[in-house]
Amino acid sequence: MPYKPKWILSSKVRSLFEVDGQKLRISGEAKDKIMEFLDKAVEKGVKELIDKLPKKSKGPEKGELKRITLQMEDLQGI
Repeated sequence: MPYKPKWILSSKVRSLFEVDGQKLRISGEAKDKIMEFLDKAVEKGVKELIDKLPKKSKGPEKGELKRITLQMEDLQGI
């Protein structure tokens, strides 16, 4: 059964696979594995961004997010 990507558009993936102007091809049997790899990479990256958000350190809400908005300062070093 073909892998159905959750977070990326498969039609845009081909443009990622270009090295010094030379386009790489992806075989039919490797396509599903590539899409799964990219989905996992996106999920991991988003989780890392969320983990950078400030959390409450005291009280019954300890560990909960102080804010739910990503700001430019959260993206420093990316």
